[in-house]
Amino acid sequence: MTKTKLEIIGPYTPEHEGPYLFSGEECLVHGTLGTQAFISRPESDRGFIVNTFDLMNAREVPVAREFWINRYPHDDSYYVYKSEDDARESLARTIGHTIHVREVLPGDGE
Repeated sequence: MTKTKLEIIGPYTPEHEGPYLFSGEECLVHGTLGTQAFISRPESDRGFIVNTFDLMNAREVPVAREFWINRYPHDDSYYVYKSEDDARESLARTIGHTIHVREVLPGDGE
C-alpha cells in the first residue's frame, strides 16, 4: 500500500470536497459564515473558528517508499533498514554491500 501526504492545491473554496489544511495540518470544515469557518482536527472532538483565508484546499498525493537492503554474499542473507545511516553503520561491521530501493510512482521520470 502506497503512503500518501497532503499537498496544497490552492486557497479555500467552498466547492472543494476536501481535504483541507490549516496551519499545515489536516482539518475538517464543518461550516462557514462569511469569512469565518468552524473547523476541527480529524482526531479531536473540539472545534474552533478561523478565518477562511487561513484555510487551504489540499489533495492526497502518493509518497514513494524508500529503504536500504544490506546483502551479505557469504551466506546469501539480506537485512532491511529504514535509513541509509543505519544500513551503512551495520555494513561497516562485516563484508557485504548496500542496495538502495525507491518505489517508482506513476508519473515519475516524465
